[in-house]
Amino acid sequence: MTTLLTRNLPLLAGAPNGIKKLRELILELAVRGKLVPQDPNDEPASELLKRIAEEKARLVAEGKIKKQKPLAEIGEEETPFEVPTNWAWTRLGELGLVGSSSRVHQKDWQTSGIPFYRAREIVRLSKDGFVENELFISEALYQELSTGESAPKVGDIMLTGVGTIGVPYRVQKTDRFYFKDASVLIFKNHIADNSGYLIKYFVSPLWIEKIHAESMGTTVHTLTIARANETLCPLPPLAEQRRIVAKVDELMALCDRLEARQADADSAHAQLVQALLGSLTQARDAEDFAQNWQRLAEHFHTLFTTESSIDALKQTLLQLAVMGKLVPQDPGDELASELLKRIAEEKTSLVADGKLKKQKPLAEIDESEMSFELPLGWRWKRFVELALDVSTGPFGSLIHQSDYVDGGVPLVNPSHMIDGRIVADSSVSLSLEMAKSLDSYRLSAGDIVMARRGEVGRAALVTETEEGWLCGTGSFVLRFTSEISRAYVWILLRCHSVRTYLAGAAVGTTMVNLNHGILLKMPIAVPPIAEQHRIVAKVDQLMALCDQLKTRLGEARQVHGNLANALIGQALNGGRESRAEVVDFSAYLISKLASRRTFGRVAHMKLLFLADSHLGLGLMDGYRRHAAGPLDTTIYRVEERAAQEGLYSTSIEVLKSGQEKVSYHIGANISRSVETAASALGSAQKELDRLIALFEGRKTEDLEAVATLYAVWNDALAGGLHPNDEWLISEFRSNWHEAKERFAPDTLAKWLGWMRENGLVPTGNSAVTKSQAAFLFN
Repeated sequence: MTTLLTRNLPLLAGAPNGIKKLRELILELAVRGKLVPQDPNDEPASELLKRIAEEKARLVAEGKIKKQKPLAEIGEEETPFEVPTNWAWTRLGELGLVGSSSRVHQKDWQTSGIPFYRAREIVRLSKDGFVENELFISEALYQELSTGESAPKVGDIMLTGVGTIGVPYRVQKTDRFYFKDASVLIFKNHIADNSGYLIKYFVSPLWIEKIHAESMGTTVHTLTIARANETLCPLPPLAEQRRIVAKVDELMALCDRLEARQADADSAHAQLVQALLGSLTQARDAEDFAQNWQRLAEHFHTLFTTESSIDALKQTLLQLAVMGKLVPQDPGDELASELLKRIAEEKTSLVADGKLKKQKPLAEIDESEMSFELPLGWRWKRFVELALDVSTGPFGSLIHQSDYVDGGVPLVNPSHMIDGRIVADSSVSLSLEMAKSLDSYRLSAGDIVMARRGEVGRAALVTETEEGWLCGTGSFVLRFTSEISRAYVWILLRCHSVRTYLAGAAVGTTMVNLNHGILLKMPIAVPPIAEQHRIVAKVDQLMALCDQLKTRLGEARQVHGNLANALIGQALNGGRESRAEVVDFSAYLISKLASRRTFGRVAHMKLLFLADSHLGLGLMDGYRRHAAGPLDTTIYRVEERAAQEGLYSTSIEVLKSGQEKVSYHIGANISRSVETAASALGSAQKELDRLIALFEGRKTEDLEAVATLYAVWNDALAGGLHPNDEWLISEFRSNWHEAKERFAPDTLAKWLGWMRENGLVPTGNSAVTKSQAAFLFN
């Protein structure tokens, strides 16, 4: 079982919450007797239980402990799984005795002396191994309490009884403390040698799930003495306990190293992404940006592999948009100054008609406020000069929560602005009568509502659906002339420079508030109206690409998670019925492809390799750099086994060229293996079917090229390299096998582009080919 774990570590560790799940799996296997092999020479657990019973009887006879009431026999229906033959199911109360402390009154608490632990201190001790204690009792009181059976001794295990229940701490030789009754329980361990295994049991999913499912209490979970004493524990022989503890410690240390390596890799990846995105914002103009973008696009699927990196890309694109670097300028565009003149004229007209208050003039923008050089045709202006009007919602004193009714006129507060849209809450609305008294705060289609408290820059467009709704107390209403692109303003309000400016100017600690005057005087770069529309179109196009990346990332994570869960199920349940092997996935491919004339052993092997690597199945790890691409010679044994089990058979035909062509013939029992593979795949079956469909109608040589490029690329990533296409093509033709020189560089470049388009991009987590070292040290 350990081999199964170590062989599939990349798959398990790379899954969502992978290392956490891996730790849980290790502990689950440990308490099920599946982590280390059993030794028939070990003294069985039943003998250990006899010695514990004898020790308890002796302590009762000596008056050191009270005789406990007999616990109920364990019924077969109570045991959640079978344990190995030399193990035993027992209750905690049979292994030792769960109890609590003598009452220590609050008047006896001190600021120094002997530590007095509550549940919170036990949690910290369990996690960190030490605690900065707050409460103490006197030495005299400690000596008095230590004479009782509840005094903690080496090998005893403390358990939290309230809050986060069941958290364990094993008492050490150097410990001198007492503990709070009910808040903390003590497991008196009559055979101290058990404590190493028991501490693993007390952090295992088996214990945690059991006590939470059965904990007594309603609002607050509690672990009672009676419940703890009755809880079942799978008990191994003492010798096996020691082997289990050693193996768990070894594997947990491995998890620590994996976690550290993953954190380092994540940090390096984030820095690389930030540096490359920084190069985009440093572009001189749209043409320079286009060149930098093209270079970045070659590595899209290896760079943007996390949600945070895709979000960073989105933010960079928004910033480039408002700097005039996303689309080229057109000298034929009407200047932004002309647009601004018309806005000013319309404002003057509205003021004259009494429809708008005259705004106080603001100071001209000085050079220190201009954060970048403007493109041709743009102008620096304050936000108030772009908008017709910026107004705030009603004062809080005008609307109270008691005024809310169901199904009235909706109020639009910051919480209702989601991804640029207004999402109504029918319970946050006002009666028609009250809404009439707030007519001056009505929204019109084309307005933009913006949060003035909470998340700075949060905004949404008012559509015809929201016409006549009311602006809430925590919002601004932004109005523009019909010429202004609302979609461009939405881009502007989301970009990094605007959000940074507003966040820096906002006031408040618990709730950030944005001042009306700050928003009005914010300096912004105004593009010509024609360019605004081009910017919006380009941003929409690129955001759609980012969303596709995010969707693929989510799908890949789901596939990865499903496969990891299938592996965990295989590890826990064992048995052939829940385990899909290489032969099952081979049979799955044969069932789909055997009828195709062009499908032979080379295509079989290459598709098996791609399925194994792309889906992270962990089927084979002996791939060699063969003339026809990655080859694991166990394929021959797989085909022999398939024939023996009646899954499929092979026949060999000698072609006119003198080469041998292997054909496959479906057997009577193939459906069994196909179902096993499909069950193990879960939702990943769709991805495997998509992979098969990608090569429909393709030549075997095409499949060979793609599989080899995938292997070369994966090997490089696994070795810590970030290769460009030129490097991959050179490695393919020069360092794989002399037979690969027949593939032209242009052909390989085309296939690399095709792989990216179809999401066949390795991560470096798959099995590497055996000659990897030859090129890593070249």
